[in-house]
Amino acid sequence: MSRMRWSRPLLAVPLFAALMHANVPAEAIAGAACVMAKHQGKTLDYAIAVGTGDPAGALEAAEAELRAKGFDDYLGHLDIVRAQNLTDLDRGYAVVIRSEFNDWRGRPRSAMGCGFSASSYRDAEWDAVRDLQRYFWGWKPDQYGYEVVRQLTF
Repeated sequence: MSRMRWSRPLLAVPLFAALMHANVPAEAIAGAACVMAKHQGKTLDYAIAVGTGDPAGALEAAEAELRAKGFDDYLGHLDIVRAQNLTDLDRGYAVVIRSEFNDWRGRPRSAMGCGFSASSYRDAEWDAVRDLQRYFWGWKPDQYGYEVVRQLTF
């Protein structure tokens, strides 16, 4: 009997969330995206786009920025542009970090991470650290360190 009482409210939560999202006007949806140009273990450049209407629009704008710099036809027609991090926040903080280090084989590497937060630059920085770790699993912040390359609000 107590099991039935709990199931009704739990079913109502996803339904309520779906109805709330369906009624949001398209112009109220916001987003930001961070895109990297990477080649052979090195991050060559990045682009960050914010406030473009939605995360997909921000992703397209950031990719277009890197493609305009020539990263869609790099060293023999390689497309090295990769999406790194997205958010659907309408306002917030963004941080981009960069780390230069040698991997376990002694080869020089560079990696970048992007982070977003609704509350602070510090939280966005921690998101950027987690983002870098997701894309370069061998990177450790306490071992290799990093520098904050860019901070912005959107």
